[in-house]
Amino acid sequence: MSHDFEPTLAEAQRHYAAGRFDEAARLLQSVLASAPDHGEAHAGLGFIAARQGDHARAAAHLLEASTRIPMPVDDLNFAAQVCQSAQRHDDAIALFERCLAQLPNHIASLHGAAMSLVQVGDLPRALEKLEHLCKLQPQSAEAHYNRGTLLGQMERFDDERTAYEQAIRLKPRFVPAYTNLGVALRDLGRFDEAMLQFKKALAIDPNDAGARTNRAQTNLLRGEFEHGWREYEWRWRDGTMSHGLPESTQWTGAQPIAGKTVFVHQEQGFGDTLQFVRFVERLTAMGARVVLRVQDALLPLLQHYRGAADVIGERAPVPAFDYHIPMLSLPLALKLREADFDTAGPYLHAPESLVAQWDDLFAQASGRPRVGIVWSGSRMLLNDRNRNRAIPLEQLQPLFDAQADFVSLQHDVRDSDRASLAEIETRGVLRDVAPRLTSFADTAALIARLDLVIGVDTAVVHLAGALGKPVWIALPFMPDWRWQLERSDSPWYATARLFRQPARGDWTGVIASLRARLEAGTPHAQVSKPAR
Repeated sequence: MSHDFEPTLAEAQRHYAAGRFDEAARLLQSVLASAPDHGEAHAGLGFIAARQGDHARAAAHLLEASTRIPMPVDDLNFAAQVCQSAQRHDDAIALFERCLAQLPNHIASLHGAAMSLVQVGDLPRALEKLEHLCKLQPQSAEAHYNRGTLLGQMERFDDERTAYEQAIRLKPRFVPAYTNLGVALRDLGRFDEAMLQFKKALAIDPNDAGARTNRAQTNLLRGEFEHGWREYEWRWRDGTMSHGLPESTQWTGAQPIAGKTVFVHQEQGFGDTLQFVRFVERLTAMGARVVLRVQDALLPLLQHYRGAADVIGERAPVPAFDYHIPMLSLPLALKLREADFDTAGPYLHAPESLVAQWDDLFAQASGRPRVGIVWSGSRMLLNDRNRNRAIPLEQLQPLFDAQADFVSLQHDVRDSDRASLAEIETRGVLRDVAPRLTSFADTAALIARLDLVIGVDTAVVHLAGALGKPVWIALPFMPDWRWQLERSDSPWYATARLFRQPARGDWTGVIASLRARLEAGTPHAQVSKPAR
């Protein structure tokens, strides 16, 4: 039976134009009830869902429509943008490419395709789109800026710098370009020039949080802690984080806290909490009652942390308090200097009840040092920092030839490492106990039975340092600010030794140094006497 849907579609269009979206949707659904493949009905429902903020539903309808009816470029581009909002980037790319097949110089589609290509990790194709944009819009500062941002992700820092300089020539008061130019120069190790660019950005806009936060991180990287901590407070204004608590009740160090309840709350990652929790007991020593909030995954390990009257998880209700403070704001409020960072011995301890669970792993003593190893961060964090601090497991093969008993502390194994892990485990040179590492408390208990931990910059190396375990940390050429520059020790952990890339991307030299040090058994982090 044939149906004439035109009157229904026309009525739905009138409702849509008047803002009566539910009525329009009801009519369009009645069309789909009779003709499930009706492209125009799917398109209409997609536009309604987009107006209502339901991007997932909108994307589903618009994608269906795009396969049923011819769509003009503007509608295809809109559908692609909806797919981006729904995090369906492969679908978005396909739709943008359909736009570009019709109009190769369509500005919005070139830009949109580039952004989605970045999200799926196809940076070379994304760069092709942005370079095309720059040719079409040579006087667009924003086009050159976006190209520079992508080049930075690709670690082409000299080209990144050139792109930002071009953006600034076209738009001399372009604050984000000055800031990113500063970051590019920092990545190149040109710190004085980087600081000058941050200064230029702040001369134009003194309240630019990005410039202030990056200048803070650069100062911290260089060991200029007083300046760094003060300006690091701007991290709460750059739009990337929020703790939702009033600034008026944040403890700054100026207010007396004896007899007061101070709520110390976690921020950022697990490693940050493990690193900065050491300062909590200073508040208790000042007479405060401290309520400590940590990530749920850390709660079993930290639930009895000394100096805290109560320790709660991140999903627990915010308790009553007189003052609150984010954990990484403690050094500023406490006016700490580098000499104050280290602690007199371990400040975390593995739960005794869990240590014995690893007896079976060490039932047969070999006399060789027991070495835990972690080679990458979480698979869920695909940012530049996480990529740069990961070592392909295949590349670590020479280390496993050393005379040691290796145990994997890697809880989250990347797909690209699974074949290597299986091969190395089959050879009997590395034991994988990932299924038994169900919490940080379990990992701490295993570390307590080891002689040494070797790892990249992850929460596990912070855990090892906090436990007072010798820990050797493999760092990229330009490390995170907390590891500073050109030193092999760390003011944060007395038992840590740092192994730095001699050149950008060179893990081979780091691995060779780690193996040589392990075979030498040097006294900095003695591993010649196996743990209990």
